[in-house]
Amino acid sequence: MLGIETKNTVKVSSMRFTEDIILGYMALESLRENTDLTVLDETGLGGVTMNFRAVKNGEVTLYWLYSGGAWATIPPKHDRVIPDAEKLYQAVKREFERVYDLQYLNRAPFNNTYVLIADPQWVERTGVQTMSDFASYVNGGNTDFTVVMGPEFQQRSDGWPGLAKHYGFEKMRGNLNIRNVGSSLTYQIVGEGGAEVGMGFSTNPKIRKYGLKTLEDDERFFPIYNPAPLVNGEALEAMPAMRDVLNAIGPTLDTETILRLNGLVSLQGRDPQTVAREYLRSEGLI
Repeated sequence: MLGIETKNTVKVSSMRFTEDIILGYMALESLRENTDLTVLDETGLGGVTMNFRAVKNGEVTLYWLYSGGAWATIPPKHDRVIPDAEKLYQAVKREFERVYDLQYLNRAPFNNTYVLIADPQWVERTGVQTMSDFASYVNGGNTDFTVVMGPEFQQRSDGWPGLAKHYGFEKMRGNLNIRNVGSSLTYQIVGEGGAEVGMGFSTNPKIRKYGLKTLEDDERFFPIYNPAPLVNGEALEAMPAMRDVLNAIGPTLDTETILRLNGLVSLQGRDPQTVAREYLRSEGLI
């Protein structure tokens, strides 16, 4: 329940990776500029589950949640992949409103899906170009190489366990040398020869920076991941001015745009809040 003291206060949270932090600051800055609400910064709160629970319980007001992650990891979890971005978004939107009284606002069109990234010399040496190739290579007994990934990806059903099961190398994955590292470090580690393969995100500019190869998800295991603001339903009812402000942001963000913004922060060391504010200003959103 929203207390009297918080009914005009918005708490904007985010996950802990660069892109979601930038998106969080876009919401925060736009709400501060375009409404009379008090907007508090809770960015970098934690992973998807922690943020979801906080929004559901009213501890924070909103964060940007990715449609594929919502569909696959938040109860009721779904194994079935919906390959159409709009149909997936609408399915999540309907379900979250019905089950949790949460509002899923306008999505961004860019798809920040999981990818396996690889050392290009390893790809040339092994001939592994796709995830099916990767599975065949591992199932052939070739497990003497290192894979780096974040701990969340190693546990998620839409991550490493599901990937291994889908592509049929589940029995062999225990023979691989898996190293847990911070997800932001995987690109550098693979790029500098510390591992042959890693888990990455498709909109991370470090893929280009280090000249890494991405293995094609030829059987389309990974769902589409379009981010959209997930808002506590009671809070949105109490503070309806949030809706139009938040709805205006996502549709402006295509793949090249988010790659550029991510690069300003993760490659050039710019402040994510400043980058978010400058982008909103350039789009006439503040």
